[in-house]
Amino acid sequence: MNVLNSSNYNNKQAYWQSLIGLSCLLLLSLGFVASRALISIATVVIFLNAFWPANITAVWQRFRSNMFGLWALLYLAIYLISFFWSDNKESWLQVIQLKIPFLLLPLGICSVPLEKPAFRKIFYIGTVIISAITVLVSIGIFLSDWQQFVRNYKLSIPLPTTSSGDHIRFGLWLSFLVLLGFYCWHFEPGFKTKKWLKLTVWGSIALFIIYIHILSAKTGLLVLYIILVGWGYYYFSQRVNRLVAWVLPLILGTIAVVAAYQLAPTFKTKIDYVILEIKHVQDGERLNYNLSDQGRLITYDIALGKMKTNGLLGTGAGDILDVMSEGYDEKYPEVPQELRFVPINQYLLEVFAFGWILGLVPIVLMSFSLFFDRQRPGQFFIALGALILIVSMMVEAMLQVQMGIFVYLFLSMWLLSFKWQQLPALTKR
Repeated sequence: MNVLNSSNYNNKQAYWQSLIGLSCLLLLSLGFVASRALISIATVVIFLNAFWPANITAVWQRFRSNMFGLWALLYLAIYLISFFWSDNKESWLQVIQLKIPFLLLPLGICSVPLEKPAFRKIFYIGTVIISAITVLVSIGIFLSDWQQFVRNYKLSIPLPTTSSGDHIRFGLWLSFLVLLGFYCWHFEPGFKTKKWLKLTVWGSIALFIIYIHILSAKTGLLVLYIILVGWGYYYFSQRVNRLVAWVLPLILGTIAVVAAYQLAPTFKTKIDYVILEIKHVQDGERLNYNLSDQGRLITYDIALGKMKTNGLLGTGAGDILDVMSEGYDEKYPEVPQELRFVPINQYLLEVFAFGWILGLVPIVLMSFSLFFDRQRPGQFFIALGALILIVSMMVEAMLQVQMGIFVYLFLSMWLLSFKWQQLPALTKR
């Protein structure tokens, strides 16, 4: 369909709602690489876009097609009610302001008719172009003085990426686009027959895979190889038995890691850094906060110790940092204030803040709602996308920063939109 032709819509409200919503999605993608303020503005606009009177029923049906949005509201509600056992009310309010997108984005994205191939195509291609331009700029900066940037990696100084400098989320974002490229190739109409779409898919996949190795953010690399092994299994399972289908991508993945170690100096530096950290732990040395993964282990040690005295309901949303700081004073007083973090594992952090029941139930329900839903072609890739989001939250506290919350909600809703085909549409068939 021609998305700009108003005759393809049921009514004028559907026409404007669809175009405004699609524009907001692209602005959100642009905001991720260029401007936090743009993310905030587009989030509010796309939320308001859900309330056109003529189409609110269809939007609500999309929202209710999966329980993810409702679990997101439950997740926000737990943070809200923790007001009553949080001593630091100012910190509690700051956390709540950060979590507001759990109310806004899930419903807002449901205002866009992504059950229509034309809308999905524009959304995907627009996001790929925005991301590819950002990648090319970053590569250009890297090539301008690549030897210095390689030396910087030994000091854990990453390559410039987005305007916010969030290289961790950027690596995850690009890995997700690799996954979507595979999905589009297998299941989206036109991607195997039109040359420019073929070039877009495979060109972006190749560019992003190469760049993720140059960037060498550990989270991005980890989820990328999960995706590549998963896609390799999917591809080979249609041609050989399942055992071989698992073994082949694992072998190819190992070869790829060895090749990247030899060819990408930043990747080699990152691997050597990880090996050094492992050796420190094996030698029984005291955890060193100057080493990134050991800094993560320090937060686990403190959190697990403090959980014994937190009580049934945890610290509350307002006191997470204060209680963690007390733990640093008790066990790792040498760590400066600016390097004292919350538990760097989102699931552990939720238990730390709200206890085992209130803490785990909402986030686990959100995480697994993408797995257990109406089956459709491509469910394997939807589940693979859900898996990489779970893995990301197991190695990062991504829902404690604006960009992490945005990426989690944006990508989760993108996966869910592939399940909307059977719902009443805002556009004519």
